[in-house]
Amino acid sequence: MSIAALALCVSLVACSGTGEPASEADPTSSSSATPAPDPTAGSAPSANSGATAPDEPVAKIERAGHSDAPTVTADAADTSDAVSYGDGVSVSIDDVSSGKETSQGPGSFPGREYARLTITIDNGSSDSIDLGTSVLTVLDAKGATAVRVYAAEAKVTDFAGTVAAGKSATATYAFAIPEDARDEVTVVVDFDGDHTSAVFHGGLD
Repeated sequence: MSIAALALCVSLVACSGTGEPASEADPTSSSSATPAPDPTAGSAPSANSGATAPDEPVAKIERAGHSDAPTVTADAADTSDAVSYGDGVSVSIDDVSSGKETSQGPGSFPGREYARLTITIDNGSSDSIDLGTSVLTVLDAKGATAVRVYAAEAKVTDFAGTVAAGKSATATYAFAIPEDARDEVTVVVDFDGDHTSAVFHGGLD
């Protein structure tokens, strides 16, 4: 009789034990809800105080040592104007020329039209700027990304190295954009992690 009672007692303890994991599951679910503190992400832009950031048609690339949002912002500009930042840095499209690919061989597209953009970054700030991770993107009127052209005849030169305070750097990029599709484009120059991307809207003449 006592053995049966003991067995019943053991089974009751086992049953009550199954209820505890359920109570432990709640803290697990509540902790999974905690990692969604978007307010933390939102606090970075607020650090820019009243500065107005330009529209960001292309997400900035991730850079080592720059996990926070850029702190120096600038408004978008027309392709014929410069994007100017409050710290003295400015970005401009100095020249646009046209060409056709003539190279032969694998990866070549003879006859394909391209637009060649010369971009200049004037560093009027008091700090040097590392341009080694610069990325330039061109979107057409429909928002599609234009293909980069690396043909030898395009004579492209990417941004590289560091531009010292008070100095400027120039680079040339080519994109496969037919002449009849250059009236309305968006040019995005993402040159470092401290500044928002320089955004241009307009035509490439």
